[in-house]
Amino acid sequence: MKYIKYIWILIILYLVCSARTCTGDDEAAAKREEQNIMSLTDSVKHVFMSDSLTDQLLRAYEITAKEKLNSFADYMKIISDTTLDFRFRQHAGELVRDLFVPGEIELKNWSILYPEPNLNTLELLLAYSLTEGISYWIQPGKINVTNPFTRQNDSIFTGALSFYQNLFLFSNVDTSDMGSRELLIDVYIIRKVKAFGNEQLRVWEVYLGDID
Repeated sequence: MKYIKYIWILIILYLVCSARTCTGDDEAAAKREEQNIMSLTDSVKHVFMSDSLTDQLLRAYEITAKEKLNSFADYMKIISDTTLDFRFRQHAGELVRDLFVPGEIELKNWSILYPEPNLNTLELLLAYSLTEGISYWIQPGKINVTNPFTRQNDSIFTGALSFYQNLFLFSNVDTSDMGSRELLIDVYIIRKVKAFGNEQLRVWEVYLGDID
């Protein structure tokens, strides 16, 4: 999410600058720098840990959901390519699982273009792609927000994206005549406990869901 990335970039730049200014003997200046860093860190925590999400943050999380959908396609390209190292492909599979909400993920129409007709769940698709490999990959196009994020309870927001499947062969053969269909994917913002150093923080995370 670009909005959050900018915050972390700001922190890193501030830390670098602070390290340079604290090389002298001015303890007062060092203390001011430390207090400023703590204040900035608290502001970032407030964004991640807020009990409620503003409209601006919800729109930012929609961008994150779109980016994660593209990441799913990019990882599937790696997993499907049997010319790559198997361990590298396996790691991409683990990264795919991290993108989705826990539980059985239904892929239905996403997998309709694959050679095996029964790849209707994420685990079946990953297993087949790793063992057999696939000669092409699918890239989402024209990704739009169909259902904006809405709160379901204190810990979950749900929404949906629409997109078109664009198919590409590793052999670079033209696939424009294979057509493209509009699909929907469920997306979530879930508040979860995560470890940050020695702290356990409740933060908001974006996840993908079923594709239909």
